[in-house]
Order: sequence, then structure tokens, then C-alpha cells
Amino acid sequence: AEVLALRWADVDLDSTPATVTISGTVAIGADGKIFRQEHPKTETSRRELKLPQFAVDVLLRRRIESYCEWVFPSATGTLRWPHNLRRNWREALADTEYAEVSPRALRKAVATLLRDELGVEAARDQLGHASEMVTRKHYIQPAHIGPDATSALDAFGKTASK
Repeated sequence: AEVLALRWADVDLDSTPATVTISGTVAIGADGKIFRQEHPKTETSRRELKLPQFAVDVLLRRRIESYCEWVFPSATGTLRWPHNLRRNWREALADTEYAEVSPRALRKAVATLLRDELGVEAARDQLGHASEMVTRKHYIQPAHIGPDATSALDAFGKTASK
């Protein structure tokens, strides 16, 4: 919903590195219509993210072809419904090796990658969570790797073999 609420005014492709500012989200009103909520889910969800080059390349192509204020609009230039995005996603990946990959699974993969490369704090901040607990509990895959206990076990082995 944050990505669908992005406006071109939220994207700075001229900065180095390029950035996007997450300052809103798509929400569904009581009337059943979608609108851009002028704030994200929480205060910590409001953030500026630095973009990797592959994302900059995609956004540059989209900007050239842009016909409205939304970065990822519907076909008519309005806000895109999150349900439609998920349907389009499934259709695009059908009959590929990525057919089972959902947007949420991708978000979890990014969180896990960031945890492994930069630490859990980086994953928390990228996803806009208020606490590491949410990031760890719902997004980061468990490492399933024991601690490096080789020195303690080697010492134990030397003692046990005497």
C-alpha cells in the first residue's frame, strides 16, 4: 500500500543515491473507495529510502512513460487497488518458477537479506517498523545457524580427551 501511494513528488531521481519518501499509504474508506492516506501506518513508517540502481533504472523508464502523478497508477491514471496489484502480480508470474512468490514473500526476503548483510536494525528501518520485534517475528526468516562455538567445544574436547 505504501508503494501504491507513491507520487512522482515523492521520488528524487536526481539525488545521489536516488531516494523515495514514504509519506502515505493507500487505504480503503468507509465508502469502499480507495484514497491516499496522507500518512503511513505509523510515525516510524514515514521515511526516506535510498534506491539501488536497478530500482532507479525502472523508475526512470516509468517516469518517461508517466501520464499522471502516481508512480504505479491504474490503467486510467488513478490509484491502483491493492487487490488488483496482487492479481496482476499472480498473473504476471503464472507458469514461471516464481509463481508462488507473493509481494509479502518478497518483502520478507528483503528483510532477511538486510538482516544478514546489515543487521536487523537496517531491516526494521527499511520496512518502517517501530520495533525490531515486529520485523523479527513477521518478516525475517530464522537463521537456523548455531553460534560459532568451535573454540569452546575444542577446549572441551581437549579436556575430555585427557
